[in-house]
Amino acid sequence: MAEEGQKELYDSPEEEIRALEQKLEQKKREFASGGAEIPHEKEILREVLREHIEQARPQVPQESTAVPPAAATHILTDGLKKKADELKEKGKRAEQVRHLVEVALTRTIHEAVKVAESATPYLLDELHDHLVDDYYEKLVALRKIKAL
Repeated sequence: MAEEGQKELYDSPEEEIRALEQKLEQKKREFASGGAEIPHEKEILREVLREHIEQARPQVPQESTAVPPAAATHILTDGLKKKADELKEKGKRAEQVRHLVEVALTRTIHEAVKVAESATPYLLDELHDHLVDDYYEKLVALRKIKAL
């Protein structure tokens, strides 16, 4: 796993899922060792995914105002650029989010974040919410966690 502050890159959705599973288990242990009430597993996953998405987002140095935020975004590969362009053309937000979730599940969350920020950055919150549900269901289906 990368050190805090470093971006993690994954070669496949399966590799990213394994990393998310590890982060979920670590977060559960943190809650258990803290002595506080342990939230529902889906809420823990929500927090893990929020942190995961934040790591995928480009970090713009705060002291530098010379580079506009649009110029500081990730450089996209041709395939991701095409996905971002397709996303810009889609009119309905639900369709845009579905498309982003598809990128996250078939490629990686980091790539979905790149596409969302290149196309329409305001979709990140909706992407996060949908991913919590989709990844939770996927982890339950794989019997990595128990549904409540």
